[in-house]
Amino acid sequence: MSTTTINITSEQIADAILEPVLHPKPAIEVDNVTVSFKTSKGFYTAVKDISLTVKKGEIVALIGHSGCGKSTLMGTISGMVKPTQGAVTANAETVTGPGPDRGIVFQNYSLLPWLTVYRNIYEAVDSAIKNKSAAEKRELVEANLKMVKLWEHKDKLPGHLSGGMKQRVAIARAFAINPSILLLDEPFGALDALTKSNMHVELLKLWNLDNRNKTIVMVTHDIEEAIFLSDRVVVMNNGPAATIKEIVEVTLPRPRNKKDIVHDEQYMKIHDKLLNLLIDKFSIDDI
Repeated sequence: MSTTTINITSEQIADAILEPVLHPKPAIEVDNVTVSFKTSKGFYTAVKDISLTVKKGEIVALIGHSGCGKSTLMGTISGMVKPTQGAVTANAETVTGPGPDRGIVFQNYSLLPWLTVYRNIYEAVDSAIKNKSAAEKRELVEANLKMVKLWEHKDKLPGHLSGGMKQRVAIARAFAINPSILLLDEPFGALDALTKSNMHVELLKLWNLDNRNKTIVMVTHDIEEAIFLSDRVVVMNNGPAATIKEIVEVTLPRPRNKKDIVHDEQYMKIHDKLLNLLIDKFSIDDI
């Protein structure tokens, strides 16, 4: 019987061990995605030939005018929208539908009005997490409600909460199922400026508590929100058949202080760049 000898050097072994560390797989890969919908007037293409890679632990904002396909692109990542062409990969798995590795927070909160704050979160945990006991699930709910400072309101119905409190419940519910990817579809759009600002800080606190292991993709219309929260801002062209116009790096160091960064020269440059990418006319003289 003949044997085959395979010689593996120590350098090759080291490279194999270090490969996942030096070159980790991205959390999200959008590969040449086009999404078209059938309408009474024929096919409508919302986004076309979109390619985007999001690293693990990164916060990326999608920004653009209404109808530019931001929410459609988010839908392909969540698995609720199927691409007409191309594919989306999340955590190295092809996305074929929604999954517990991707938590979603919508603008309209999506809370069940007949359930208390506590039950809204517990039902999500109970449905998504099968390998924990009832006691462990209750601990998860309590911990996440305390993180968003709503434990004292656990027995209230959503109708008895303010908009900001409802949004905190929705965020606590998303974090409680412990998804590695968090998708935020204009979650703060309906909030007043002060509540929105507080929610930005609360979101980053939760992200830091998770050692920045969660990958966050958010849809927004708000330039200041995008800069304060994000590592990169993806600017979309107008639809139909929207594409990525430009990706802007936000190199401001973390942690970021809202009062301080607005006076930072780097912040102002990023703000002006995004404004120029999004707005063609700046005064009535340009019309």
